Amino acid sequence: MMANTPTIKELNAFLVTAKTLNFTQAAQALNITQGAVSRQIIALENRLNVTLFSRHARGLALTEKGHQFLPLVEKALNQLQHAVAAVTSDKQKITLKAPSCITPWLLPKLMTFQQRFPDIDVELTSAINHNVDFSTEAFSAAICYQSPTNSKRLNSQLLFEEVLAPMCAPHLLGEHTTPLTIEQLSQFTWLHATPNKSDWQLWLQQHHSEQVSATNNQHFATLDLAVSASIQGFGIAVGDITLAEQDILSGRLVLPLPSTVASGKGYYLLCPHENMTDSMTRLFEWLNRDSDPSAS
Repeated sequence: MMANTPTIKELNAFLVTAKTLNFTQAAQALNITQGAVSRQIIALENRLNVTLFSRHARGLALTEKGHQFLPLVEKALNQLQHAVAAVTSDKQKITLKAPSCITPWLLPKLMTFQQRFPDIDVELTSAINHNVDFSTEAFSAAICYQSPTNSKRLNSQLLFEEVLAPMCAPHLLGEHTTPLTIEQLSQFTWLHATPNKSDWQLWLQQHHSEQVSATNNQHFATLDLAVSASIQGFGIAVGDITLAEQDILSGRLVLPLPSTVASGKGYYLLCPHENMTDSMTRLFEWLNRDSDPSAS
């Protein structure tokens, strides 16, 4: 190792300290003493001949050079972690990030995939956010909710397009007979997965009824929470019919006005080109086959 190349301990100490901006918390996270963390940071700064932290009475702050260095260190350590896992694991491992709302659709498909390919281990991480940054996040692939995109860095496969419709628990409708009119829908509480009510607005625009609104509205952090609340009878949500398919088939959800609208977005399986191993190719082919109604 060249004399001016930082050690893994120094880089790890920098990364944790940059995240916490507190030597005490960094020491606890690294399970070493506060003095050891401080010495590793000083050694790193001396090795690079760069000041990475501003030290003042109120605590630590990253310098401009520290801000530039942080994402580079995070990416390098993530790549190193991937490399170590690749050569030490007996199984071929895929780390997959997916939004929480898609897990009911995804899990049965991953279970059958693992039964078919027991030598491939898919580690699923569920997240509220619908995007990924492969340069800083240690995932080999991700499912993202987005508009169609062409990226030279990524393999991209559409799993399914988002198609929206109002849905609710059947008992919520009481004596009402379906289909309801849009004016009748407004008598119920509307459940929203976004603060700007874009889910309902998009559906209403399709029916040229933007002026219609509900007397009562309830907001949730994610689509799956809004649809879950609709299953429990709290109101009517605008949900994706593919994600809600099993709940609709089982009768837990009904479409009070069975008119749908495509949002123009969809759920895409993404993977950097450098991560397209044989195992990843099998996963792409499996999910593509499993999401294609014409597949045998």
